[in-house]
Amino acid sequence: MTHRIKSVHPLEDFTLLAVFQNGIEKKYDIHCLYPIFPQFRKFETSAGLFEQVKVDVGGYGISWDDELDLDAEDIWENGTETGNRQEIGSAGMLAESLAAARDIVGMTQKQLSEATGIYQADISKIERAAANPSLNTLKRLADGMGMDLKIEFAPKN
Repeated sequence: MTHRIKSVHPLEDFTLLAVFQNGIEKKYDIHCLYPIFPQFRKFETSAGLFEQVKVDVGGYGISWDDELDLDAEDIWENGTETGNRQEIGSAGMLAESLAAARDIVGMTQKQLSEATGIYQADISKIERAAANPSLNTLKRLADGMGMDLKIEFAPKN
């Protein structure tokens, strides 16, 4: 499964707090990159650069500038869970479900777009929880992946 970042915040001592689409928070210490990627030592000499971290389009990574970026999977695999889980809401659950379904069938957003006639940008918005798709759109997405659409009501926790 592909893990995508929803938000990232710089903390003290070159540590990041990343919140993933599934609501899980992880801390990531940039110091662990120094032996492998010495270019990350730039944070120690460029005042304010570390604080400029931003999530890349789609949430597949984070970056600071053209030279410094980090993959979401690395943060997921090597980060430390904080024990906190942020509420992701219905749009977040739908976003996570659609991305997971695409992973299961091995389709890119572009391939799903071609199979459904839905713009790739619109699929991306749904997967970032930035869109409110119609039932018809969800049905077309399911059909494009060769899946059934299942919508259910569940008790609140």
